[in-house]
This record gives sequence, C-alpha cells and structure tokens, in this order.
Amino acid sequence: MIQASDTIALKLDYKKQVELLEQTRKIVTSAPLVRPQTPNGMPMRVRVSAAGRFGWVGDGAYRYSSTQKNGAPWPDIPKTWLEIADKVAGKHPWDSAIINWYEEKASLGWHQDLAEKDKSLPIVTISIGDACSWAIRKEKEGPISRCRLESGDVTLLSGYTRLYFHTVERIIAAPLFSPLKSRGRISLTLRVAG
Repeated sequence: MIQASDTIALKLDYKKQVELLEQTRKIVTSAPLVRPQTPNGMPMRVRVSAAGRFGWVGDGAYRYSSTQKNGAPWPDIPKTWLEIADKVAGKHPWDSAIINWYEEKASLGWHQDLAEKDKSLPIVTISIGDACSWAIRKEKEGPISRCRLESGDVTLLSGYTRLYFHTVERIIAAPLFSPLKSRGRISLTLRVAG
C-alpha cells in the first residue's frame, strides 16, 4: 500500500509560500470564505472559497458552480498555482482551485473527491500555515496511512491514488514554519472540475 508520505510531491520554500499567501488574500477579498453545509445540513469545520472557472459550493450538495452565491464569477487562478500543479502532475486544463481555511481546531472528515466530471485527472494540494495530520486509505474500511504535512508541502493524488479516501485529522501548531501571523492552515487544491 502507498504511504501517505509518498503523496508529498514537492516542498515549496518560505518565499514561495508567502507569495501564495498574498495571492490567496486577494482572492478571498473578492470571493469571501463561506462555511459550507454537508448533505445532512451540518456546517463543515472548514471555510471555503475558490478561484477558476468553477468553485465548490457546499449548499447541502457536493457540487461545483461557475458563480459564487451572489452570482459573481470566481477570480482567476494565479499563474503561480498553475505552474506548481503542472510541475507535480503534468499539464492539465486546471479549472478550479478550492481554498480551505482550517482554524486551529478544524478538521476534514474522510472522503473521496467524486464531484469532478473526469475522476481520472489528478488533484494537487498545497499546504500553507500550521502542520496537519494527513491520512489516506484505499478503501472505506481499509488500513490507514498517515503523515504530518508541513507548510509548503504539495501533495498529489493521481493514478491509482486518485480515488483514495483521505482526511485532515487535526491541525498541529507549527508557528516557526508558518508564514501566517496566527494559528491555522490554508490548503489550495487544484483540479479539473468540468
């Protein structure tokens, strides 16, 4: 079985992390973070925004939308993010970058990414801020592999790992390595949604 640490495809230096953080701040100014709802009506523990042709809306369904809830289009995906995704996964028509903001007690439950039209295309995630416990497993009740993701780690789910179940179990304080001025973690997840 592949190990969770094997999904780490790249480590970004501190300067690059600061650049991505500034770009993220600009995006959430025009596409504010929202707290999505799960299909059972419960609020998620993360807040979400997006860039690209499609953003993810958690209005009780796991789906993409070409507009924000107010009808405005999503901001463009920064070129730097596209270059990072291309570097670790090869060139793809990336059309969605989901931004997740994890407060210090936030987590993200076990799930597969199934809302994309073509589920064979890769998913690239960039971590910024506090560390987290990242876990994967092939099957819903299968053996679990976990590792610690640090700020600047870039993970890749591709090929046979693309449909692995995965979770962010908890946030781990790592202020010495974080470009954030407060506790928390940002993940930037690039994918081909449409």
